[in-house]
Amino acid sequence: MTRYAKHGLLGSVALAALGFMIGQAPAARAADGDVAIGSVLAQTVYLSLRHPAEAEAYAKAIQQPGPSYHKFLTTAQFVSAYAATDADLKRVEASLKQLGYTIGYVFPNHLAIQVTSSAGTAEAALGISLKHATRGNRTGMVASGTIHMPDALRGLVRGFGGLDTLNLPHPMKVRAAVAGASTSHPVTGALVGGTPGNYLPADFAARYDVNPIYGQGITGAGKTIGIVTLANFFPADAYSFYQQVGLAVSPTRITVVDVDGGADIAPSDALGEGETDLDVEQSGSLAPGANVRVYISPNNTNANFIDGFEAIASENIADTVSTSWGQPELDFFADPAMQQPSTTFLIDAFHDAFLEMAIQGQSMYVAAGDSGSFDTVRGCPNSGTPTATNPVCNAPYAVDSPSNDPLVTAAGGTTTPFSFSLKSGAVLSVAQEQAWGWDYIVNETAAQGEPIPVSELFSVGDGGGVSSYFGKPWYQDGVAGITKTKPGQSFTEDFGAGPVTQVVLPAKFAGRNMPDLSTDADPESGYVLIEEGQAENFFGGTSFVAPQLNGVTALLDQGVGGRIGALNPLLYGLQSYVSTDITAGDNWGYNAVAGYENASGNGALDATRLGIALLALKYFSP
Repeated sequence: MTRYAKHGLLGSVALAALGFMIGQAPAARAADGDVAIGSVLAQTVYLSLRHPAEAEAYAKAIQQPGPSYHKFLTTAQFVSAYAATDADLKRVEASLKQLGYTIGYVFPNHLAIQVTSSAGTAEAALGISLKHATRGNRTGMVASGTIHMPDALRGLVRGFGGLDTLNLPHPMKVRAAVAGASTSHPVTGALVGGTPGNYLPADFAARYDVNPIYGQGITGAGKTIGIVTLANFFPADAYSFYQQVGLAVSPTRITVVDVDGGADIAPSDALGEGETDLDVEQSGSLAPGANVRVYISPNNTNANFIDGFEAIASENIADTVSTSWGQPELDFFADPAMQQPSTTFLIDAFHDAFLEMAIQGQSMYVAAGDSGSFDTVRGCPNSGTPTATNPVCNAPYAVDSPSNDPLVTAAGGTTTPFSFSLKSGAVLSVAQEQAWGWDYIVNETAAQGEPIPVSELFSVGDGGGVSSYFGKPWYQDGVAGITKTKPGQSFTEDFGAGPVTQVVLPAKFAGRNMPDLSTDADPESGYVLIEEGQAENFFGGTSFVAPQLNGVTALLDQGVGGRIGALNPLLYGLQSYVSTDITAGDNWGYNAVAGYENASGNGALDATRLGIALLALKYFSP
């Protein structure tokens, strides 16, 4: 295990000082008391790019046939061209010290500086109030008021992360709801796949046309897969998985990189250990010759997740990267009813890291979410009795972050064919690969007189829709099926005294559409993973799709003899040539139809045709 630079102290100090409890909480919170002004807080200061428009233009140019095609930059070249200068860093550090901050670590990409300060210093510097809050099983800290950037930092700094410990991302894996009993048993022999709920990477490879790539002797050799995650794991589980599926891999292929101090192994999967397991198992099995580098941050503050990408961009070792964590995009919007300031600068900080990665040729895949087209539903119930700590929320059309970013490939989900009988006697049957939304379970059981209430399954399915923050990217221009945000969408919460509007979303906004590319994500037709020596089946979620695409990309990188970078321009440029159209099913809010749609994106992966297209582009580019 390697520790990423000097992050150990900064990752733990806020947790220790404030005694935060770990768990998932609804998006909005109410203040329960002031944070002691002497409490020591770990924060990350996110710096502004010097030439953002030029950087965006270069990221576009390197993915289009022409003189700049795939002329990726090194980290040093990126810093020289677009990031803060050494003089800028000195000015920011000097100003932070004057304000009372202690400098901890400067990321090599010049996009972030880790600092510590007292709560009182942070409040005085930014003009905010820090409050304790309790929601559900979590107690932590939130900021209220309007953020005022100190004059000396304006134009140089995007904002300060680390001042929210409730509004955090969650993993995107899902257990089957109605399929054959999900089992957990010790791993004693080879895993047997081939059936729904028990699928292995070999089954994925057969369905999504990966096997012809293997037939060329390609294994991902010489390439490095990167995983960004917020939960620790036992690498021995991944090595066991590789062995049980019949792969001979290097016993030293996995490297763990601790960011912000890393994370301890949790006593259960409550914090997402299984998520990290499946990310490493799926990606590493599909590219058995590649190295796997796992960047583990704690999930303590709203800075930790971003810092994982700052680390992976700064190192520039991983050729292709995925993450299977996220949270509703609207979590970052201003919340006047709760007096919470906008933190969209954090969305911008994600984007800056992704922009650097795109310019460096690092492909990026993010799980699109498992709450269908209503992303706020997961973690916030839309029915039941509201209380002060467990509100009841409505379900506007909304998407997940950071899969909303135009520079990442949003990994969507499908349901693959299966048929089985439930204990009630009802028969569930899916005849063709379709967009994933569990309303098909509701509809089929109701039609057979054995209904399952909508409230038990709504709105589990493939995340998809339209961003309310990012505008439509250039590669979606002129693409049939691209939509705008729905009118009349707002997010309300009822804490027991009636519904309160927290966010009003823009109507008919021409935003970034997602997902981009899909594979099987429905746990009813899902997969096996190994966690703490136990094999568990009937798991799914778009958390499987992102690492699967990650592993396939390591193969493609080897096949074309270099990094392929951001995939979306090719996906939208060639569409049906590099993917299989999905025309059935839905994700609760959007129907799958011919061409692009917000239920399955451009359809399902065809790995071999994608590889052929990449080779052709390389051949015909100067």
